Amino acid sequence: MIAKCNQLPLLAESDIVVAGGGPSGFAAALAAARRGYRVLLLEQTGVLGGLATAGVVPMFAPTSDGDRMIYGGIFAEINEEMCRRMHTRVDPHNWQAIHPEILKRLLDEMAEEAGIRILFGIKVCEAEVENDRIQALWVATSMGLKRVEGRQFIDGTGDGLLAMLAGVNFEYGDENGKTMSPTLCAHFANIDYRKNAEAAKNGVTDRSIWFDMLKAGTAPLPEYHFVCMKPISATTANSNLGHIYGGDTLDEEGLTRCYIEGRKIVHTFEKFYREHVPGFENVELISSAALLGVRETRRIDGEYRMTFEDFRRRADFEDEIGRCCYPVDIHSASTDSEEQKKVEQVLEKTSFKHGESYGIPYRAMIPKKRKNLLVPGRALSSDRAIQSSLRVMPPCFVTGQAAGIAAGLAGDGDVRSVNTDELRSILREIGAFFH
Repeated sequence: MIAKCNQLPLLAESDIVVAGGGPSGFAAALAAARRGYRVLLLEQTGVLGGLATAGVVPMFAPTSDGDRMIYGGIFAEINEEMCRRMHTRVDPHNWQAIHPEILKRLLDEMAEEAGIRILFGIKVCEAEVENDRIQALWVATSMGLKRVEGRQFIDGTGDGLLAMLAGVNFEYGDENGKTMSPTLCAHFANIDYRKNAEAAKNGVTDRSIWFDMLKAGTAPLPEYHFVCMKPISATTANSNLGHIYGGDTLDEEGLTRCYIEGRKIVHTFEKFYREHVPGFENVELISSAALLGVRETRRIDGEYRMTFEDFRRRADFEDEIGRCCYPVDIHSASTDSEEQKKVEQVLEKTSFKHGESYGIPYRAMIPKKRKNLLVPGRALSSDRAIQSSLRVMPPCFVTGQAAGIAAGLAGDGDVRSVNTDELRSILREIGAFFH
């Protein structure tokens, strides 16, 4: 956080400035632009979609509470169109495959149609704050530092970067400052799914083979939380396999190590599949992700702090802007085998019954002591347990679309002044689900 400085050249100004073009940031920008506000979207990579595209995360989490799809609005629209272009059906009860290239183009088209001004290759690096309001951002560009001015700001970085730069307090990881381990996802080709399916009929799967090797002491990695290799087309798959333990992704050295080690882990799994899994004898690693799959960093200090108690009691809120029905999913922070084994046990234990979900209050996106900033996505105000439920992509779209509409309603005022009844009414019009 710095004092106001007019010496840097002005790059752009807008009614609403969104930092980060991942699920929450994109949804915020789209929702606001569709309501006629001038929106500037700043993205540090060269694509929209965040972990769904640049991160090659292979699938969206299940979106049904057992009775209906609850992540209505922008996510539902995007998912339905992506599935249509992939020539597959929408399956809200299961993990929905993501085709990153199709999704990249779809988001480009939606942004252009809505009139969003996008600037790629932009890294937010400082915030000017005066009287509890962000006046401008400093951003790093290929031509040096420049300023971006706005009336309202939305932090869609996932890491709460803009909030931190603006002086917002936050929590980080567990009580010892350790975070969930990240994963570097990847894209594989030359897979024979017919042969793989035949083997599965006899109980021979990648998971069963991996865990047999763990028991025998021959597994190539001490990894007890085996996630997935998800089919994306007739002969390809994207992986969410392995964890990079002991890295701090907000530390420059730690982040670098995570990328390097992640590429080693991806190659290890390529060899495992080729040598041991039926149907993968000719599998080829095409590419590892350009964006690390980070699950947890900062959580802001907000006007309302969501907790596991809200999760447990399936909470409702007068100012809720959507619902979530994903279980507690805290990935292990260490190589401890017992900690790794607990992850899937907790997932099963905290799964929702039919028709169950919990509300997400608008106040959880409002940082304390800042008047023109909203923080949707995985960095909103919460404890660690419920954050592990909220962090997956469908609820990030839900909080993002609410933040975009609320920022527009706030105008030049304090985001706390937004009439949440009006906000909820607008959200209902676009398909948002409330209890």
